[in-house]
Amino acid sequence: STPSHRAWHTLTTVVGWLRSTRPPATAMPFPTPTRRPPSIRLRSRFPTLPPRALAPPLAPGRSMSMPRSFGTAAGATATRGIDGVAGREEILKKIRDSAEFDVLVIGGGATGAGVALDAATRGLKVVMVEKEDYGSGTSSRSTKLLWAGVRYLAGGFATLFQRDMLMNPRETLSRFYDTFKMVMGCQRERNHLLKSAPHLTNWIPLIVPIDKWFIWPPPMKCPPAAFGPMGVYYLFFKFYDMLAKFSCPSSHIITKSSLLQKFPQLHERIKYACVFFEGQHDDSRTNIAIALTAAENGACVVNHTEVVKLLDQGADGTIDGAVLRDRINGEEITIRTQSVVMCGGPFTDSMRDMETDEKLSPIVNGVAGTHIVLPGYLCPRDTGMVNMATSDGRILFYLPWEGHTLIGTTDVKCKISDRPAPTEEEINWIIDEANFYLTEECKISRKDVLSAWSGIRPLAVDPHGDRGGPASRDHIVSVNPTTKTVFVAGGKWTTYREMAEDAVNKLVEVQPKLKLKSTDCRTLDVPLLGAKGFSRTLALQLAKEYSLNQEVSERLVRCYGGRAQDVCKLIQNGIPELLVEGFPYLAAEVVYACREHARTVEDVISRRTRLSYLNLRAAKQAVPKVAAIMSAELGWNEDEKMDQMLAATEFLRSFAGAEEAETLNN
Repeated sequence: STPSHRAWHTLTTVVGWLRSTRPPATAMPFPTPTRRPPSIRLRSRFPTLPPRALAPPLAPGRSMSMPRSFGTAAGATATRGIDGVAGREEILKKIRDSAEFDVLVIGGGATGAGVALDAATRGLKVVMVEKEDYGSGTSSRSTKLLWAGVRYLAGGFATLFQRDMLMNPRETLSRFYDTFKMVMGCQRERNHLLKSAPHLTNWIPLIVPIDKWFIWPPPMKCPPAAFGPMGVYYLFFKFYDMLAKFSCPSSHIITKSSLLQKFPQLHERIKYACVFFEGQHDDSRTNIAIALTAAENGACVVNHTEVVKLLDQGADGTIDGAVLRDRINGEEITIRTQSVVMCGGPFTDSMRDMETDEKLSPIVNGVAGTHIVLPGYLCPRDTGMVNMATSDGRILFYLPWEGHTLIGTTDVKCKISDRPAPTEEEINWIIDEANFYLTEECKISRKDVLSAWSGIRPLAVDPHGDRGGPASRDHIVSVNPTTKTVFVAGGKWTTYREMAEDAVNKLVEVQPKLKLKSTDCRTLDVPLLGAKGFSRTLALQLAKEYSLNQEVSERLVRCYGGRAQDVCKLIQNGIPELLVEGFPYLAAEVVYACREHARTVEDVISRRTRLSYLNLRAAKQAVPKVAAIMSAELGWNEDEKMDQMLAATEFLRSFAGAEEAETLNN
């Protein structure tokens, strides 16, 4: 089996499905997953796939590369939006008809969507454009945690016990103070997000296994950490709770017997464990909710639309307009704007290049983080684990997520790429480190990996600040003194709202006209889309009213909150149909995704559902069905449908699954 053979097999499945004249079969009820006993040797288990056949050659003129534009067919049918949020084509019409905007936000990740929401709720007229889909970059490739900086806090304490503290105490204390402020900000923002989006977020207990009473060399080169098992870890986590003003569940110690009962996959050499709590969420769904909440508050947000040129009409060199291109049908729109905010994450440098004809020095370094996904029976459904003493000092999270087990992340310098792919070296490193605390019967292998992906985290320096400054893991907000454009980069998922607030504050500071229009920041009081109508019993109500399996109804509520009822109303003939057997995603969600601005098959299999992140084979199996549903909703012709499926197949090549392991072993 080679990558090219797998591509032909995928195309065969697609073509065979399209040529079939049989009506679609009614999906079987979603089966209740069974948890494998830990004593059984673990191996991957996948949904049954369609039979493979010899693949025909590609049609003339077709290629496996991602098309820049999908042609006019995709935009031929203007799809309605959802309650309170206009459809994509209606928003584009509003952009065309608008004389001028106060703010143009470039980038629709967590930060860009947050800036759009912040500016719109201050009373400014906002347009936000995203080249691909909301959260298609780094924002959908995180560890799914809303963590308040426990690693940075530990690292800050470690600096106080290193040589720099003796050689340069003032600078060392200053760095520690900056770290402490960042952690306090993370604590505040984590608590806010857990309250403003109760349907999207939850607390998750994380255990820190202790298998020895003394650790040497000490973690993070911090001598006191050598005594961590003797009570230092417990005191550290209590201090962490205190920084959150004890708003989180209380950290505690769990005995060996209780630990092994809760987490039977762990090795019996473990003596006890510390337990602390962090927030957890589905990152891409949170990103979409932020973007659509901005639209609900008056912002014009649109995906699959790129900025191809910034316009300079002033003698002073300030930017006052832009040319936008709809990547669905190729149409270009010229807009006027009083200000520009760039939220490109790792792609900030390419955005900054549009400001001037001169080549600017890069200010963003990329760090790749790889994650792997394994079967759910490898981890308790409601408890995760943290390995704080890996072989090279990195922290490794071992988490339950969407019925599966998520392990990551790595931290390796990389080149900036639209489609970062995990390396086998990083995947195997994660497997080796994850096995350290597992029993022999539960140790994992490369064949157990259902999916693996990589995301690029930006580490930025301020080009208009002090020269030679270090790259920051906190966020940076900077203003070009000539063009007056603002960019924000760096930071982390937890602090997206704080980053947005800082960016808009800087924007109104350098744009006097906007300062007259703008109110103070209000986003601490703005709930995200779906919070209204959410209740603890909503999943039970949906299961009863629409004959849903409980796991399906619970996922709908976790994803859409109070809007889950709107999704269920799209169920055809009163019979819930699954996209792929064995996964709690409904066919009706594809229709709803189109009304939430999804315009490609990739949008659905990657971010509206999480199939590509959970199981690569299942994602490939879902492609034809997703394309058929989107074709009916968006008015695609047969060529457009085939192009969409080819593009989705190409996208899935940036993920790694068990098939790659099979190829390596052949």
